[in-house]
Amino acid sequence: MATWARYVDGTEVSDSVFKILAKFAPEGTLDVFASDQHTSYLKLISSFHKRIGKKKEATDADVRTVCRHFARGLQGLPTAALFNSLAYLSPGFRSMLGRKVMLIGRLEDTSSDPIDGGRGQLAKLYVEPEDVVDKVDAFKTLVKLNPDHKESWKINKAWLTDVYERCRKLGKPLFSETLMFQRPGESKAGLGRRLPSGLVKMAKEFGSLGDFYKTQVPFLWTTGKDDKQYELVCTPDEVRKCAKEMAKAVPRPMLLLSAAVDFEQYAAQYALVSDCFAGPMCGRAYFKEAFSDPKAKTLASLEGAFTRIALPRIKQIMGLAEMLSPPWWHKFKSMSKQAKKAIKPDTKKAIGIKADYGY
Repeated sequence: MATWARYVDGTEVSDSVFKILAKFAPEGTLDVFASDQHTSYLKLISSFHKRIGKKKEATDADVRTVCRHFARGLQGLPTAALFNSLAYLSPGFRSMLGRKVMLIGRLEDTSSDPIDGGRGQLAKLYVEPEDVVDKVDAFKTLVKLNPDHKESWKINKAWLTDVYERCRKLGKPLFSETLMFQRPGESKAGLGRRLPSGLVKMAKEFGSLGDFYKTQVPFLWTTGKDDKQYELVCTPDEVRKCAKEMAKAVPRPMLLLSAAVDFEQYAAQYALVSDCFAGPMCGRAYFKEAFSDPKAKTLASLEGAFTRIALPRIKQIMGLAEMLSPPWWHKFKSMSKQAKKAIKPDTKKAIGIKADYGY
């Protein structure tokens, strides 16, 4: 494979990887709908069954069904969509998602292996990239990190390094995600107060182990179990400072995950850091309310609720990304003539939600 570009740290970008990115995001904006949260889907679907009076725990088959409905419900809107293998290996899935949407396939297992009494978590693959390379356009991995646990930190870094090298040989982009997990007995607010320093440390060590680095930013606030008690955690200045430090340290374009915050907070976070991130890679913040929508009474009818709730939110964040975020190629220090011909850097446009205010 020929080299079409180089990242700022000198890592080569093959023609194969560049062509995939240029095909789906020629104008530079790479917004990703994330729909690979298996455990979260099981919980949301179980709560949905309970709401409609159905005595049934969610199954993998239910997750597959919902993901297929959501893939179709996207109506081809985002640049890319991330799904787990339950979805992307199901028959006809690609046609439901649409050919214009980049399909990113999750590689890692839902469960990581705990070590040292749970102080560390070790990532592992659920599917091998070589086995699904013809089913997806790109790959995604996740490592759960404890910055204070050296053994798991070292093992996870070696694991991700290996996965990235394998994906490079296959000629497809890798979206690598890190997540700082809660310590046993730690509150969400307690975790939040450790994020500003922990996220920067993780970014410095893991930010180059993929073609894109997917990370969160510190929480502005956390809520209690009843969603009525709010606790302020970080200031907007602290969130922005952390994002700028990560952007300086990471030699790859960054994508912002939602880390289980509600959409109102995710929208605020993205607005605060939009010039540091190349795009969103958001999931539940877009759609989780679909499961409590009173109009949804079957798994099939969730598709309509998803479309009503999620699409306006996706458009809102896409509008921010298109106008304020740097293009996915902004971390390249050089591009070949062929690469420059494959992209359209001067065609940004706003897709924001239009309204008639009667003026």
